[in-house]
Amino acid sequence: MATMDDILDSFFRTKIDMLNEDYDSIIDDPEDLIRVILKLTDKMEESQSFSDIKLLEQFYLTDLPKNYIIFPDEVLAIHSVLLDFYQFLYENHYLSTDVYKDLLSFFQENKHTFLKRMGDEQFWTDEKKKQMDKMDQELLDSMPPEMDNLFQDLNNILQESSDYKPKDNIIAFPTDKTKELEGSMDYAVQLRVDLKGFKPPIWRRVLVPFKYTLADLHEIIQNCFEWESEHLYLFTADGFLFEPAEMNIDDFWDEDNASYNPSEVTVGEIFTRFNTVDYIYDFGDDWQHTIKCEDILPVTKLEQNFKKVDTSHLPVCVTGRQDAPLEDSRGEGEFAPFDLDKINAKLAKL
Repeated sequence: MATMDDILDSFFRTKIDMLNEDYDSIIDDPEDLIRVILKLTDKMEESQSFSDIKLLEQFYLTDLPKNYIIFPDEVLAIHSVLLDFYQFLYENHYLSTDVYKDLLSFFQENKHTFLKRMGDEQFWTDEKKKQMDKMDQELLDSMPPEMDNLFQDLNNILQESSDYKPKDNIIAFPTDKTKELEGSMDYAVQLRVDLKGFKPPIWRRVLVPFKYTLADLHEIIQNCFEWESEHLYLFTADGFLFEPAEMNIDDFWDEDNASYNPSEVTVGEIFTRFNTVDYIYDFGDDWQHTIKCEDILPVTKLEQNFKKVDTSHLPVCVTGRQDAPLEDSRGEGEFAPFDLDKINAKLAKL
């Protein structure tokens, strides 16, 4: 069997273009990916096994998240390059087909845990926390003056919108309209979700239960565009921010601009107050959407209004137009075909 040095030399010789080109747009320094492979092979060398799942589990789910320093939007590149390395091992007959399938299953089953731990400060070592804080500060310090001006302009815009807020800076949820509707019967909100920046336009029309949260709406949009919910997201409405707990974007805003947890605010509460809400997903690809409330309907009227789809189970996508760009594609290359039945099959599982 070839030595570990020979295997690494062959891998980097055949894959160097991939590391420099395929990952160049999503990671600042491809050498970080090389270091991950070197750390993994150091572990392998100790056990003399490429197929040791326990070793891989320790490395992938513990060692990397605890100690490895990398920006959150680059974490997926680590996952991908590990898959590339194991594919290389399989293609060069260092792994059997059965073992390779087991390893792929491991990555598929544990990807969510890996991504979550990589972004969970409570899981990090103190040294990693210090280094990440230092990198964040260096990034802010390196921003050109025009970026400072941009953030100041954003602050000014949000400050101007504060006239719409109560003096204690808390949105009055639920609104009187929300209370009125909740007091009668079940309602659904009819929303049109447009993905910005494409011609012809890419959009979906969905019916969402009145009591679903904005976090639920995020999952609905993910399914409607056949994405994988692997990146951060943000809802905004008239200067208000609705961001998951792991987001830090409010650090750039004035303290007087309130931020809310999307898991604690319902669709009904939002769309009885705002007619239009903006939604951003994946701050790398920057998928920006406009969500417009077209109607609020009692569920008893859905069947007669939407006869071409089954509205007995909500949420449901009733129509839409155009294929959607694939996850992490930046809008280039393949698109996922718009398949209404497939989308609704996924929504039925929520």
